[in-house]
Amino acid sequence: MIIEEPEAHIHNHIQKTLFDKLDYTDTQIIYSTHSTQISEVSNVENINILAKKLNFAEVFQPSNGLDPKNVNQIQRYLDAIRTNLLFAKGVILVEGDAEEILIPQMVKKAYGVSLDELGISLINIRSTGFKNVAQLFHDNRIRRKCSILTDLDDAICDTTINDGESESSKKYKTKVENSRIKGLERKVILDEFEKDNDWIKTFYAKYTFEVDFVMRGNAWEVEQIIDNVYVDKPTIKLTKEELDDEDVAVFGKRVLTMANQEGKGWFAIMLGKHISYKTIVPDYIVEAIAFAKESYSKNIIADIIEYRVTKNAKDVEIDFTLLKEIIASYRVDKATIDEVIVEIKNRIPEDQILTFIEKVK
Repeated sequence: MIIEEPEAHIHNHIQKTLFDKLDYTDTQIIYSTHSTQISEVSNVENINILAKKLNFAEVFQPSNGLDPKNVNQIQRYLDAIRTNLLFAKGVILVEGDAEEILIPQMVKKAYGVSLDELGISLINIRSTGFKNVAQLFHDNRIRRKCSILTDLDDAICDTTINDGESESSKKYKTKVENSRIKGLERKVILDEFEKDNDWIKTFYAKYTFEVDFVMRGNAWEVEQIIDNVYVDKPTIKLTKEELDDEDVAVFGKRVLTMANQEGKGWFAIMLGKHISYKTIVPDYIVEAIAFAKESYSKNIIADIIEYRVTKNAKDVEIDFTLLKEIIASYRVDKATIDEVIVEIKNRIPEDQILTFIEKVK
């Protein structure tokens, strides 16, 4: 029996009921579906994925070559949200709520396209246990790109404990040093895990997502929510000064203090209200996006560049006529991406679009 796309005709709950109840010992039942509700309740060993190529389709079996323990790990993680990765053209795995909340917003505001439009699923693992899900992406299983985004947790300050230091200072430095050690250990594990697997690559924030966000030039966005975090004027004034400081030991400690005080998820929600096209996407995130999607069409690249031009044109008095003409020519193969880059550098040489193009071209 073959059932084609039941999600097109019946409610989510009925889909699950149908799947559970329709079971005959003498009949093979095949579902074709894009429904995460059905894939959620399916045994991963019974799932096959069809991937469209130029003039043919590839078939992936997600559990192929895995032992029962690994299959169980995957099965446990594939709930209705995470099963999106089975239907995505590319995947980004993140470790926490802040990344899950802010990265899609940054991409949409900075580039004018969503991760969904790019065919990329961003999945929150809610830990650093990336291997449980990332093992799906392999020559023998799902042959799609998977970026892992995590923190290296490098020390934001000198962790040497000196004679006469206060107990609070010692405690803080010890915590920073322990995080640094764990970050290095995590990198060793992930480096070994992704070795000889071209479908997986890990990208690291040098410190943490929040610290690297400010370090990339986004202190202004954080400053907009100071009043939501603190109430007394001296602390508000000090916080702004520290966020504007160039020393990572100063601004890094402050932004982490704010995030931890509010809870990183809620902090990200507040921060998201102030994300704009001027918010700079940290390089390691750009690299992860570029890796997760195997190729970017000329139209997608041109759309993103035009979006940046339109946004800049509202804020600066620059003649973008020639750049727009070159972009139009690029769409129809009458100009190269290098010619587009040259004109971007002539008009908006500091714009973050140059970083994006360099990573995806």
